[in-house]
Amino acid sequence: MNEQNKLISRRLKNDAKLFENKDAFFGFVLEYFCKYFKIDGASFFEYDAENSFLKMKLHLRNGIIFEDEENILITEDSVLNASVFEKSPLAIRVFSTDFLYIPFILDSHEINTANTDNSRKERLGFIRLEREAKKRSFSKKEMDLAQNAVRELTRDLYKAEFVDLNKRYSKNIMAITELTEIFATSLRVNESFKHILEGVQKYFGFDRARLYLVNKDANKLQGELSVDISGRISSLSYEEIPLEVGGHRLADIILSKKRNPFFDRYTDCVLYVPLVIQGVNTGLLIVDNMLSQQKIEESEFAMLKSFAGQIALVVDNVKLFDKVEELSLYDELTALPLRRYFQERFQEEFYRAERFKQPMALVWADVDYFKDVNDTYGHQIGDKVLKEVGRVIISNLRKIDFPCRHGGDEILILLPQATGEDAKRFSKRLLDEIKDMRIPVSFSKDKFVNISLSIGIATFPDDASSGDALLQKADEALYWVKSHGRGNIALYGETVRKESK
Repeated sequence: MNEQNKLISRRLKNDAKLFENKDAFFGFVLEYFCKYFKIDGASFFEYDAENSFLKMKLHLRNGIIFEDEENILITEDSVLNASVFEKSPLAIRVFSTDFLYIPFILDSHEINTANTDNSRKERLGFIRLEREAKKRSFSKKEMDLAQNAVRELTRDLYKAEFVDLNKRYSKNIMAITELTEIFATSLRVNESFKHILEGVQKYFGFDRARLYLVNKDANKLQGELSVDISGRISSLSYEEIPLEVGGHRLADIILSKKRNPFFDRYTDCVLYVPLVIQGVNTGLLIVDNMLSQQKIEESEFAMLKSFAGQIALVVDNVKLFDKVEELSLYDELTALPLRRYFQERFQEEFYRAERFKQPMALVWADVDYFKDVNDTYGHQIGDKVLKEVGRVIISNLRKIDFPCRHGGDEILILLPQATGEDAKRFSKRLLDEIKDMRIPVSFSKDKFVNISLSIGIATFPDDASSGDALLQKADEALYWVKSHGRGNIALYGETVRKESK
């Protein structure tokens, strides 16, 4: 990146840190691009991998930012197909307008339940710049500058979202302290929901209270818990109601765009109370006297209506608390730092090595045939394998070394002030200790399972002159080991680079 790029990226980062949520963050990004690049419009898209289309989230035109509806279908013959899957920028002209699409990775706080390792989803975002064709087209210099600026900006997106979560979480904590004693609950999901329902049932004396929550990802209304007049708690997890108009009366209550008639007018024995926070339905509380057939009095309806917002705050706060915990810096299973934390440290250490002209090594390790272990012995044994690997790695680190669980069974280890030979000696200790490990498997023939590691190493400055290049070279060295029998060590300069000559 040249000096001009650095200056602009620094300005963008400093200004963007003032924003504490994603929409404000990207709104600022669009405004800045329109101003700096003298363009006619800018948009922010997210890629929907399941349905293969780009979905517009924000659009800026004539100085006004608004939510627009534009979905761009990505097919195999689409000009955007390569940009999506190769994550590369693309400049195209459509009729009288030039478009520049700039892809980037959006850090996700959602667990990918489709993956056996519970890794987080990788989301792809796009910034699209628009310029009328009567003006000049996007130059190569502008493309490079825009791509570098987006890369710099999105490094701060995770921090912005995290700060927003914490701010909202703290705000909700303050609101909860003002609730009555029946809502002064713990911050654990099951306990909180249980106390909410117990409090409602006990305070109002209803025969039954039920709680349903909106699952946005699955587009369903998910049953949670039910409590009856005897105090018995029952799970409603088996109830999943698709949020489709006309499909179910409860879905219609949630999806109604008008003020809900069930909320405005109580019935004799059943009351439906939507839980709304900031105009968004997060769930549904249902109370009834179906067993006693006792009429629900209007005063009870008014009281419960006044509590609905507070209950919604409790439910929302419980969800936020879980998200904040999920964003912790360390992996619970291996006790290793997570990838996001590593990326921050990696940038700091690389800058230090560059400035003081010190060597640095990056070790990229992969557990051999880990999928086979999971498939053969089950995920509990696979978890034990990862836990033991993490323990061995931690026990061999110096104070200045920094590891992370990169995802699944891959582990990165940063070795500041270490040469290639230092890294090889360190890696050999890991290989030897892990080869000697025996993971107990009581139901297997041998009563244990052996594991091994494949390790790729790259060094600065011998193998790479930038952080991204160092990661790439370590990954290539790891791939070389895996394609040459596994269970070994490869230093990039002694293997991959030598073979390519």
